[in-house]
Amino acid sequence: MRVRVLADVDTGIDDACALVQLVGAERLGATGEAPDVELAAVTVTGGNASARQCALNTAGVLDLLGRPDVEVAVGAQAPLRRPAETTPETHGEQGLGHARVPWRPERISPRPAVDVWLEELRAHPGETVLLCTAPLTNLALALRAEPRLPELAAGVVIMGGAFYYPGNTTPTAEWNTWCDPDAAKEVFAAFEGLPEERLPIVCALETTERIEYTPVLLDSLLAQAGAAPVGWSREQPRHEGPLADTGDPVLDVLADALRFYFEFHDDYDQGYVAHLHDLFAAQAATGQAVVTTSATVVDVEAESELLRGTTVHDDRGIWGRRPNARRVTGNDPDAVFAAFAQAARAAAGDVGSSARR
Repeated sequence: MRVRVLADVDTGIDDACALVQLVGAERLGATGEAPDVELAAVTVTGGNASARQCALNTAGVLDLLGRPDVEVAVGAQAPLRRPAETTPETHGEQGLGHARVPWRPERISPRPAVDVWLEELRAHPGETVLLCTAPLTNLALALRAEPRLPELAAGVVIMGGAFYYPGNTTPTAEWNTWCDPDAAKEVFAAFEGLPEERLPIVCALETTERIEYTPVLLDSLLAQAGAAPVGWSREQPRHEGPLADTGDPVLDVLADALRFYFEFHDDYDQGYVAHLHDLFAAQAATGQAVVTTSATVVDVEAESELLRGTTVHDDRGIWGRRPNARRVTGNDPDAVFAAFAQAARAAAGDVGSSARR
């Protein structure tokens, strides 16, 4: 059965990895090597970079992957009631680390993101999974415009939050929920009391930070794709801008983006690794990642600046409220890495083959 995905991103290095995963999954599904996946459209909000920059990055990655037909629509430019924030230290000034992709402003859809969401969901009721790897502003606005959205969507997968786990933006908060806690609070409230299969799947830091990518995994992926290894390491001199020469333009972008991410994590004493949060969420959305979940009540602190964006869950019924989310409680990083290598090889596909000829 085909999985239709409508992705909402703030591209972003790990968002770019998620796009590679989704396009690769489409191609694998077409050959019968994986579940059948269709990337229906991509919408964008501000987060890792400005909304406009994230849209240009998203379209550039999709064009490089041979999917210029996928609509890319800009949504919220800023959170619901707070100024826009970006993370150049994490993803680089332009959002893709050391990588560069072509930017074509004319490629961006004139339609607002919420219009794309509602048209897609109403035209394909019960068929489209919403994958949200950005702050939840666009989802909150779509729910305001169409309260039936939880019934119209086939499912919702959210990358965000941290439960009994340190935050990556403040001591207690993950970036997406910190960026727009008001939107996250609205979103979880909108799903309260629905049947468990309708509740959003939440991929929070305690499981996404297990997707710890390394230079060894990257070179293994490149070898499987028939490309030249890059051998990134903390010992090499740092170089701003593109450096990879794998023989494949898609894999060059992937390698240069990840080099920045390795350096960022190393600078923050996490090791020369990269946490591919959004890649895991993309695999959860398409059913490629095997996960365990627990129905729970999730709420978000949206008033206190000290605890802004902190996600709290109640598994014991202390609040007396009905579940509004399914928290991911377990995943398999090795399986995620293997599926990513397979998808990246397929995503490079004809693009890489023609570049090598």
